[in-house]
Amino acid sequence: MSQHVREVSADEAGAREPGAVAAASPETDYSHHGVLLLFVFIWGGNFVLAEVALREMAPISFSVSRFLVGGMAMLAILYVQRITHARNDGCRFQLFPKLERRDWPRLLWISVLGATLAPWLGIEGLGLTHGARASLWLALGPVMSAGMGYFLNTERIGRVGRVGLALAGLGTLGLALDGLDPARGYWLGDLMLFFAILLAAGELHLIKPLAARYGPTPMVTARTIIGGALYLLVASPSLAEQTWFSLSAWTWVAIVLGGGIGVGVGQWVKVRALRSLGPTRVVLYGNLVPLAALTLAWLTIGTVPTVLELAAGGLIILGAVLLQVIDAPRRYTPNVAG
Repeated sequence: MSQHVREVSADEAGAREPGAVAAASPETDYSHHGVLLLFVFIWGGNFVLAEVALREMAPISFSVSRFLVGGMAMLAILYVQRITHARNDGCRFQLFPKLERRDWPRLLWISVLGATLAPWLGIEGLGLTHGARASLWLALGPVMSAGMGYFLNTERIGRVGRVGLALAGLGTLGLALDGLDPARGYWLGDLMLFFAILLAAGELHLIKPLAARYGPTPMVTARTIIGGALYLLVASPSLAEQTWFSLSAWTWVAIVLGGGIGVGVGQWVKVRALRSLGPTRVVLYGNLVPLAALTLAWLTIGTVPTVLELAAGGLIILGAVLLQVIDAPRRYTPNVAG
């Protein structure tokens, strides 16, 4: 999440509308909290909808369809931001900033890792497990990113944060052992989800300097378009074989609303809330998503989590809270000042 701190400063420096208020009022804070709480259930519901959709679609077909819808939503958000900025400042409209030649290789790597391989492995892994379990693996992402930052010497982690890393690691081990149970056979799906999260976490560290230099929204959108185009090429045989007119209404909801709102608008909601609430409070909502996914999966499609899944998920979430919320002031203060 240290990336988000830099993203906010970059966004405020170049992409925020003139005249925006820097200090948020309590009423604004409450509105952000309300929207984020709503999106906790939207993000959790995305896992349940994905599990339903995978009964009718090949994993890669569903993933690339939702990814493209999310990309279009992000492109629309970027367009509104940039044209509003151009009108308010009286400058020429430019959708994407001009990248220096030396930054193109990094952007291409980010696009392949974060917008092609990570969603591909993630949806294939989900197809071999179930949505509530996949959401537990997702909770490991921020912890994994912080661990990378610690070993790469780009983030400072205190004693409480190291305890959080250890608890999250213990929870990960518990999930992995549960997946090895022959009666459940989740080990391959778990392995795919683990590598998907590893790639997504690595992307955060690669995109950080580009987001600081050019702004977060243009870079995330550009990465989505480039990686999505490659993803579309890889998935084209599966898309051609898909019987689109036979899909149920809930599958279309998972594609259109899950992609557009859950993936596209959801990213904008998080970045927008960061300006007012700061990263530590925003990230806490992300850690509530697995709880929402578990609850919704149990109430809607009857997926009952095992005791080991609940215990492992609890350790991962507790570790994330210790690392990102309790230990956060120590870790984030240097980046804010810089």
